[in-house]
Amino acid sequence: MNRVRIFSDKKKISAAEAAALYIELGWGTAKKYSTARMRRSLANCDIVVSARNDAGELVGIARALSDFAIDTKILDMIVAPEYQRQGVGIAMMRKIESLARGTAIYFETESKNFGFAEKCGYKKRKGLAVFTKKK
Repeated sequence: MNRVRIFSDKKKISAAEAAALYIELGWGTAKKYSTARMRRSLANCDIVVSARNDAGELVGIARALSDFAIDTKILDMIVAPEYQRQGVGIAMMRKIESLARGTAIYFETESKNFGFAEKCGYKKRKGLAVFTKKK
């Protein structure tokens, strides 16, 4: 297993390295994940958890919004392919859970990731549909 450390200090993540990871892993283009937009995103997220390898390279990131009283919504989580299936994603989820203790945590994901969500202890909520609108 590649050694990875988990962090929750978003000020230690540069917008450029975060944007590069999203782009590298195919989440979007440089336009969507520009350094300026990523800087704004990191500043405005309540919880940002990152994973770094021994060389200090960013190999995972997760972002969440929380009121720290009732609800927490995990916006996304990505882990570089060579670090997947090694417990990195689970460790990042546990970190978010510890930071948002006492809240209901919502984790929206694609069907290909349902096994991961279940492994983390999440259950699919019946009757819930996701609506989206981009302005």
